[in-house]
Amino acid sequence: AYISLPSPTEFSNALLFELGFKDEEKFIQSRDTCQKVERKPVFEVTTPAGTVWPVVVVEQRGLLFCCLPLVPDNLTTSRPDLIQIPGVSLGFSLLCGLTDFLRQCPPSEVAQRSGDLHLYLNTAAPFGRISDVNCDTVMAKMYNKPSYLPRAQKQPSWKPVLHKGKNILYLALTENIRAIQFNKENTADTFDLYGSVSCKSDLEVALSDVTINLSYNSPESAIPMDNLLIHPCVQSADCSMLQRGETKAAPRRIRFTPPTEMFTLCHYTASGLKGPPIKAVYDMKMTDNRASLTIQLTLSDKVKNAFEYCEMQIPFHNRGIISSQDSSVSQGNTLISPDKKILVWNIGQKFPKSLNANLEATVVFTDAKSPSSFDDPFCTDQNAYAQLFFKIPDFTHSGCCIDSKSIQVSPSTKFKLNTVHEYLSAEYKIWNCNGDVLSSSVPKALLKQMADM
Repeated sequence: AYISLPSPTEFSNALLFELGFKDEEKFIQSRDTCQKVERKPVFEVTTPAGTVWPVVVVEQRGLLFCCLPLVPDNLTTSRPDLIQIPGVSLGFSLLCGLTDFLRQCPPSEVAQRSGDLHLYLNTAAPFGRISDVNCDTVMAKMYNKPSYLPRAQKQPSWKPVLHKGKNILYLALTENIRAIQFNKENTADTFDLYGSVSCKSDLEVALSDVTINLSYNSPESAIPMDNLLIHPCVQSADCSMLQRGETKAAPRRIRFTPPTEMFTLCHYTASGLKGPPIKAVYDMKMTDNRASLTIQLTLSDKVKNAFEYCEMQIPFHNRGIISSQDSSVSQGNTLISPDKKILVWNIGQKFPKSLNANLEATVVFTDAKSPSSFDDPFCTDQNAYAQLFFKIPDFTHSGCCIDSKSIQVSPSTKFKLNTVHEYLSAEYKIWNCNGDVLSSSVPKALLKQMADM
């Protein structure tokens, strides 16, 4: 069943056909049928000589990065599960490193860097066996940067070059809120609070241990973390779990050996949130080619009233192009998006003392409804939603923070500490209270019936 590798031209043509870049307006049964199981980024490419599998493909900035991993011959089946083929994960990691290596190079100039690519592959995968997939360490080996390390210190292979310059430790705690508000009697609003800690360590030591505390500004009113996912570089972590009914927020201590690149140290969730940071009500009624709408926003008194930005976007699907709009706002200003399908309300950087902001608007559309891939087929008649986008610096809703006084570095060295805390909206959607909604939650009435059974 051996199939020889096709020529570069044959393989390129076959790959472009498989990905739909050739004959993309035609329906090809073997390629486009919905019965075909997709396993991206792994593809099966049919060439004149036969079928080539598994081909790993990563698309980045108009370029296709491809590799063909080796399938071990000690497996019992000819098409084993992808999880049984280590080369798939290794090949994918190698391609991601290649995309990083060429991230500053325009696609038109890639051919001019063929010598650099050859050197990169010889360093990352000598004789085809992958030894290093980290772009930074591969480049350090390529350019043979000197490493001044005392003989008494051991240097790990994944850190072939020491940092030279100022010692800087960067830690960023980013917290996100996902909220969907329905304003329906039988459909409960949903909101999820989660966050992550990112780290970049530039220290002039071969191997360092960093210890930090994830603490709380005010433990009494904080929302405790109930899940903590840590990076493989973490050596120890306080992973005490909350007991049922427990509400006390306790600090978490994490000790880790940072890699050379920026990485995500941990992810966490906090499920004790009682309400959204901004309560919103969207009331819209559609009559012919005219929409009359009112939006009321109320900022929670537990949220810092200092935004880097706060903007509401009100998209109008399947209604044509906005020809005019007449709006009145208690805060900020309104405008129409360049494609004339979204009414944008720029709320500003601070809510008034009442913590309330209101918008009243009348939007008129053209009669011609030009079809667009932007349009959501569900959003017709009164079915509509608005989306809120905001960012609050130096604040987290859970109260979680990086305790800068608790940070320890071993071996001891002087360093500059940069910490960032920020609170951002992820998916923050408010459905029109006069229309139908898309919801995967169980209606309250049904929950009550189930409880009575």
